[in-house]
This record gives sequence, C-alpha cells and structure tokens, in this order.
Amino acid sequence: MPAQPVYVSPNPETTKRGAFTEFFLERQCPEDADPKYKHLFFTHQNLMRMLINDSAMDPNREQTFSTPANSKNKVYFMWDFVTRSFQMLVATVKPRNPSGEAWMDIMMRSMLAQQLILDTTGRLESMNQSVGYNDDAGIEFSAEIKAEAEKLDDLP
Repeated sequence: MPAQPVYVSPNPETTKRGAFTEFFLERQCPEDADPKYKHLFFTHQNLMRMLINDSAMDPNREQTFSTPANSKNKVYFMWDFVTRSFQMLVATVKPRNPSGEAWMDIMMRSMLAQQLILDTTGRLESMNQSVGYNDDAGIEFSAEIKAEAEKLDDLP
C-alpha cells in the first residue's frame, strides 16, 4: 500500500482565508522540478493570489477557512477549487517526475478550472444555483484572472 500524501496547511478552524492563501503563496517550487510541474505550480499560485484579492472575496477573506462563506459566489468557488488543487499538487505529485494518477487528477482539475473560469454560458452560475448558492449576480472574473486561467493548459 502506498504511503498517504501529507497535506500541509494552516489550521482551517483558526486561519482566515487571506492568511490561508498566503501560506500557499509563500511555498517555494523546487528548483529542479519538471517544467510541467513548475508551470502548474506557478499558474495555480497566481490564480490563488488573483482570486483571493478579487473584490468578490471581500465578504469572505477575513473569515476562517472552515467558516461557511458569507458570499458563495463563483470567485469564492474557484478560489476554493484552485487552492485545493494546489494543495493536491504539492502533496501528491513528485516535482521531478509528475506522472501517474495524482498527476492526471491535477491535470483534469486544471482543465476544469480553466473551462469554468472562461465559460460564457453560465455553467458555473448554474452549478452554484443547483446547490442553493445565489450570490453570482453582478460578479465576473477579471481579465487578469481569465488570462491566467488560459495558461493552465499551456504546458511546456
């Protein structure tokens, strides 16, 4: 049986979302990491930074990670998804040899994140509404977030 991955994070019960994100933004990518790993590492970090700093996160940023969000909007959802994807990347994928099931999971999550951020049909809003989240009115991803999301599948 393979060893269980080690998910390192601040305490979600006491750490606010802004500080929780900063914890992962301070993480350094190994210098000898594979170029594909580096690409996803830095692109996810950039997206986390942009999403947590988006004005749509203002109602949520100072809440602890485990507190139900004040505004369950699409920026919040994608911040959560991208942050968890980054956690998985650093906990389950070998930087020098990204491969196997864990790497495929990250690749699929990256593709889904890209599709949801760039989607113009209201798919993400519909997904949120289907579970009772109705906070997307007037919320759009910034041009910078969209440009960064476009890079997710631009692997070297």
